Amino acid sequence: MNPIAPLLPPLQDGPLLCGDQKTLRDWLMHYWHKLALPMHELSLLAITQDRQEYMRWTGKRLQIMVLGCYCYIPASLTAARGRGMAGQHRHLIFIEPDMQARSIEVTIAHELIHLADRIHGTPRRHRHHGYDAIALDEAAVTGYPLEELRTLLYEESIRREQMRRQRRPIRYLYQCPCCGKTYPRTRKYSQAVSCSSCDKSYNPQFRLLLSPQNP
Repeated sequence: MNPIAPLLPPLQDGPLLCGDQKTLRDWLMHYWHKLALPMHELSLLAITQDRQEYMRWTGKRLQIMVLGCYCYIPASLTAARGRGMAGQHRHLIFIEPDMQARSIEVTIAHELIHLADRIHGTPRRHRHHGYDAIALDEAAVTGYPLEELRTLLYEESIRREQMRRQRRPIRYLYQCPCCGKTYPRTRKYSQAVSCSSCDKSYNPQFRLLLSPQNP
């Protein structure tokens, strides 16, 4: 079950933008035109830079490491989702505000590529962020070299990981008695766990042991 009851944002004449409206609007319209997206879809689009708001809109959890997210709500579900109108699908996008200016630009372009895929009836999932066909499309539409986009993604991911560790620091370190591989944890395991490198199935021979010295 979804932990949050979905509540769609209201429809309006143009896109609903919640956050840095000038930045969102400038890059939205820039890449909307570059991707040749139909103008009538703009009124069905809502973008927010508030994680909690996006989760309310979609009813889906949004992990702290996520920098941007696109969600398509089909027309068959809008009537049951609060303020949506029957017969109208919706495009919902989250953009993390705490990023470099170029990263915000690229993330908007990235999520609009997902939107374009949906409109064209060819939705794609990521095989490997920064190294798949979507990444190639992102480089083509933004004009930035692929390696530069990968560097941006790496830098932003490191920043998010640091924020996550501030909220949930590593307190426990488990180790395999056989190969010595370590498993950092924010919480203790609730049951016995064995080393996945030594055996993909649970094997008591490789049961992880709590290190006497935790970080």
